[in-house]
Amino acid sequence: MKLVNWNGTKDYDPCELYEWRLDWLEDTISKRHNRGDKIETNQYQRWYDEEEHIYQNQIKDYKKINKLNKPLAVIVPTHKYHAIWLEASLQQVYSAGYWTLLAYDNPYYQLNNKHEDILPSVKAMLNIDQMIMKPKTWGSGVGIPHSWSMWMGLKMIKVLGFEYVFNCNGDIVLERPEGVEELFEMVKKEDADIISCEYKPGRCLGTMVWLAKVDVALKMWELNMEKLYQINFGNAEARMEKFSKEMNLKVIPVDNPKESHFKDWTYDSTFRRIVGLRHLHAEHKDRRKRKDLPVEEKYFDKHFLKTHEIETIQKYWKTGDIKYLEKWWG
Repeated sequence: MKLVNWNGTKDYDPCELYEWRLDWLEDTISKRHNRGDKIETNQYQRWYDEEEHIYQNQIKDYKKINKLNKPLAVIVPTHKYHAIWLEASLQQVYSAGYWTLLAYDNPYYQLNNKHEDILPSVKAMLNIDQMIMKPKTWGSGVGIPHSWSMWMGLKMIKVLGFEYVFNCNGDIVLERPEGVEELFEMVKKEDADIISCEYKPGRCLGTMVWLAKVDVALKMWELNMEKLYQINFGNAEARMEKFSKEMNLKVIPVDNPKESHFKDWTYDSTFRRIVGLRHLHAEHKDRRKRKDLPVEEKYFDKHFLKTHEIETIQKYWKTGDIKYLEKWWG
């Protein structure tokens, strides 16, 4: 999207418009003085405050619109069960500076649903540029709602004119969000179609975190939607690898983690080094299984803690008493 000034002769500049409005205001005040109007002293401040408010709002809109002119956008597919991690996840990915679209699974299935329990927190929502919500679906399996979100979200990103897309699921935190630009440069330099956090030819292509050409990503998820309700077709990771082979895509090889899905947060991998990838949902469960410390407190949205976690790890954070961790470990 391109903005131009009032007569279309050059690009829009909010600072230049602000200066023009101040000149106009001063000229208007001068004319009123000349015709003898009485103006209260505090009225001058109100006028200038109003112009400043308009200017600040236009600067914010200008920065937002300029994101649409970048070739890369971000999509964050997620659902209510990721809400506990979503504030931290979005804060990190949003700080990378790209248009961020939240693709949220429709959580409205019961009359007694409360918005605050099934939607992201306000703090989380302050770190997005746009949100879409897919229609309600009833097909069994975690892959079905995720596929609908990806298919619809990528269509929106395509419509907005982006050439590349970075995907980061809502239970992922990037400790090096500036690394998104590094991944982008890798894909452009090699004229690759996609780079994913996990790639094992013949087995899987990771769907948690990846960066790809928009047309490529949309085609892969369209193929997935066509066959979504077929049985014995493998999980999403296996499907994506199959589609990448069928489409003859150029996939950048990566160092894979010790375990797929990144349960071990101490691993060395391409995405760990470049963007500081951590899969908080899997890591949280794995730490409990290992009888280890929980994920750092700063990554939790405590509103979404389960009752058992409130009685154990939250009390551990408050007191430091190991007995609460032992109770959490079970």
